[in-house]
Parts: sequence; structure tokens; C-alpha cells
Amino acid sequence: MQIPQPDLARSITVTSPRFAEGDPLPDRYTCKGDGLPPELNWVGVPAEARSVALVVSDPDAPRGTFLHWLLTGLPAAGKGLPEGGAPPGAREWPNSGRSARWVPPCPPSGTHRYFFGVYALDSQVVGSTTEQVLQQIARHTIAWGTLHGVVSH
Repeated sequence: MQIPQPDLARSITVTSPRFAEGDPLPDRYTCKGDGLPPELNWVGVPAEARSVALVVSDPDAPRGTFLHWLLTGLPAAGKGLPEGGAPPGAREWPNSGRSARWVPPCPPSGTHRYFFGVYALDSQVVGSTTEQVLQQIARHTIAWGTLHGVVSH
């Protein structure tokens, strides 16, 4: 699975009140706890953005990058996501487990990195598969940023 890595400087700042950049994710957000998606906040979405997408991935998964969550249709004027799930109007796409929902981190061994990528897009995403949507995100990103946390087994 090819996670978008736009050839642009990261100009969106992504934060969470639940963990800092590079810190462990609290158990509440993993398979050891409630398995909820954490609250996220962002700033720096350009005024010309038409929508925002969120891609949560684990590049350290045993069989290659694991897509934990793919959301599109987030409002460009939005400033983040509340804890617990997709907001009304957003679309969840199938993840690496083939379900259109958040899959909480649960590494089989070692320490894994989990990247929360926020992408400002110059259009709405059009596609019928996860791969097509990821390609559209890569093509239409005008600004982006990431926050990453870690989970150890």
C-alpha cells in the first residue's frame, strides 16, 4: 500500500492533547484499551483547500505498511477530529484489514510507529477503491503534515 508522501514541505501542524510527537500512544487508543481513535488538531490548512483527508498508517507492520484508517471529506475549515470516530459527513474507506473503520494499534512484537497524516486537498476525492483514493490524495495535496506516536508490544 502506497501512503502519500507529497513532494511538498510539511506546512500543516498536527497535534493531539493525548500524546506528543514521537511519544507512546496511551493504551486507551490501542487494542490494550478502548481502541478509540485519539483526538487530533491541526493548523495550517490553506484557504484554497477544498477538503481534508486523514491517513493513519504503520510502516513497521510485518507485511509492509498497514493502513489503520482512511478518512476523506473532512471540511477544509475544520481544525481537527474529536476522540472516538469519524465526524458526520466524512467517508471511511477500507483499511488494510478490509473494513471501513479505525483499526486500533496492536503491534505483534517490538515497537511500531503510527503516523497520523493530514492532507489539504485542492478538490474532493473521487475513487471507488482505497488505492484509487490514496492516489487521488497524492495528486491533489496542496499542504500536509503528520504526527506520529509509538506503541510497543
